[in-house]
Amino acid sequence: MNSSRFGRDYELIITLNTGEAVIVKPNIRIQFDVVKSVDGGLNSCRVRIYNLSKDKRKKLVKDDTDTKIKMPFLLKAGYNKIETLFKGFILESFSEKSGADIVTTIVAMDGLVDAQGSYTSTTVKKGDAINVILKDMPNTTRARISERPVVNRAKVLVGNSLKLVENNLKDDETYYIDEGKLYIIKQNEVVSDIIPLVNASTGLLNTPTKKKYEVTFNTLLNPSIRIGCQVKLESIYAENLNGTYKVLTITYRGDSSGTDWSQEVICVRLNETKLLLAENEKSNKENKQ
Repeated sequence: MNSSRFGRDYELIITLNTGEAVIVKPNIRIQFDVVKSVDGGLNSCRVRIYNLSKDKRKKLVKDDTDTKIKMPFLLKAGYNKIETLFKGFILESFSEKSGADIVTTIVAMDGLVDAQGSYTSTTVKKGDAINVILKDMPNTTRARISERPVVNRAKVLVGNSLKLVENNLKDDETYYIDEGKLYIIKQNEVVSDIIPLVNASTGLLNTPTKKKYEVTFNTLLNPSIRIGCQVKLESIYAENLNGTYKVLTITYRGDSSGTDWSQEVICVRLNETKLLLAENEKSNKENKQ
């Protein structure tokens, strides 16, 4: 694989309130910046689409103060095979003239609808408070979540549901929403046992660098590298940094008609890791024992 445009592909699907889907594919030019992190907050995506039809531009208009319109947003990209890069809801969308082009800018966030509109008002008498809160977040499902303390006495939950999730974290935990799924993890926990190899032949673009405990490197766009998961780094020129790391942050950048189709990865080496299991995996494991 090389850094040329050969094999690049993408698909952008936006679902309107009417249920109609606006689909954008090559050869329409798009540029995107996607930022994902395990450190809380909402993952975000900013896309610029060049020279859409007037009808599509009109349908996509959305003001950032409008919380009634829900417009699901899905970006897939890759080389030859496209995979989900970002899934969320549109915060705002507008078009403007830029030189000879008309550019439509879309800002989307993962977990946006539930962050804006969810509300919980209940008392948990026993069990897991996170499960109770998620019942009031219809667009968010439970993914891999660190072991929760069991509520043994009544606990009142009132307020924005996502804020309540934050308030119920332990000091050593962070949360994130990825593709509509809620993850809560500790520093030494990972959410997958798949460990992609990153080296020159798989798309490593630069010599990795280290600042304090974090290692940063750039690769060609590779959706198989995910936050909360691990990567195995092999560098020819920074052999001291070779090893297995937990991915903390990924910034994806792409221009379907330009040079960029890459990602910056920030990761940290752990002395030991614990794989979090999903609820159904826990049940299967218990049944086998």
